[in-house]
This record gives sequence, structure tokens and C-alpha cells, in this order.
Amino acid sequence: MKTFLFSILAALLLFVPNAAAHTYISETIPQDGSTVTENVQQIVLTFEGKIEEGSTFKAVAADGTEYTPQSISLVDGVLTGTFDPALPNETYTVKWNTISQDGHPLSGEFGFTVDAPIVEQPTEKVEDESDEQETVAPVETTEQVNDEDAEKSNSPLMLVVGLLVIIIIISIVALAKRKKA
Repeated sequence: MKTFLFSILAALLLFVPNAAAHTYISETIPQDGSTVTENVQQIVLTFEGKIEEGSTFKAVAADGTEYTPQSISLVDGVLTGTFDPALPNETYTVKWNTISQDGHPLSGEFGFTVDAPIVEQPTEKVEDESDEQETVAPVETTEQVNDEDAEKSNSPLMLVVGLLVIIIIISIVALAKRKKA
């Protein structure tokens, strides 16, 4: 009976939420590994939980050039950086550093490629044209990425494995005590 009660207690302790759980990225825009065919002026990192102020990131081009966002905002675990001008066509690695709610520093990286069409500017203005000039508005991306990042926690699987290991250990100890008695 004691073994059974001890097993239940161990199982309950495993399923108590961890107050010191780390925060992981759940989504990035642009998506990790993607090729973007539009100008990229914003990079968005969405975290599973809260992160602290002072969290940062930078985009590093394949040639080593670093691009730091002109502004960074943090709202409810969503870290958004804005670049002006837009990032040029290149392959990038975004390197991020955050502090999770439990105070642990976290860092990571993901990559994407920008392959936006290059708009040629006219070299001469024809005098017969009207004085109105056409302005090109930047295209805003509204596509939301639904795939979870590879860095996402596997805690439910870890809990099940941990529970099974504890039950096996308890069973072995209980059998060993019965054989001695």
C-alpha cells in the first residue's frame, strides 16, 4: 500500500507546473529556413511565455554584415524589430538574446533568405509627364506562421518518460523488499 501511495505522490509531483520553466520561441516571422520574396522591414519573434525588457536580436548577413533594428518593441512575449531601410537581398541568421521570466538568459538563432524583386528607378524624367508622382507603398506581410519552432520544449514527453522511470524504480525497490522479507 505504501508503494502505491508513494507512486501516486511521485506522479503528482511530476505534473505540478514548474515555476522556473524557461521560455522558448514558438514562432518567427519570417519563418526559419524560408525564402521571402518581399521587402523585409520587420522581424517578429513570438515566445511561449513572458520575456524581460532588454531582450534583443540582430540580423547577420552571410557576408558578416550585422543589421540592428532601429526600434524594438516587446508586448506580451512578442519581440518585434523594425529595419529602415528594408534588409537587402541576402541570406540572414537572426541571433537573439532574451531573459526569461525566471531570470535565466536564453539565446538562439534562426535563418531566412530575402529574395525580393529589385525595383529599377528611372534615370530620366520625361518632361511631358504630369507633375504627379507615383509612390510605391511597402507591402505588409500578413501571413502567420503556424509551424512550431524546433526549439520548442518537449516537456509533456519528458514528464511521461520521467513518470515511467520513477514507477519502474519504485516497483523494483518494492519487489526487492518483498524478496528480503
